Amino acid sequence: MAKWYYFTFGSRNQAVYMESILKDKGYRVELRPTPGKLGKSCNTSLVALGEPEEIDKIRSELLGHRMLAKGIYKEIQAGYCKDYVKVY
Repeated sequence: MAKWYYFTFGSRNQAVYMESILKDKGYRVELRPTPGKLGKSCNTSLVALGEPEEIDKIRSELLGHRMLAKGIYKEIQAGYCKDYVKVY
C-alpha cells in the first residue's frame, strides 16, 4: 500500500522547483505545509504518494538536479494521530 512521504528542504523555492520538475515527469507530488514535528527549516514540503521504490526514484531525481532534501520522512497513521519516520 502506498504511503505519503515528506521531502523537506532548506527553502520553499527548492520545493516548488522540484515539484514542477517531478510533475512534468509524471510523479504524484504536491506541496503541503511542513508538519511541526519535522523541524523548522522550511514551512513547505514536497509530498509524494508512493511505494519505497518510487520514493527512491524521486530521491535520484533530486540528486540528479543537485538538490538535497534536508530529510525524507514516511507518514505513519496511528488512529487519529500522525507520526513521521525519517527514511533518508
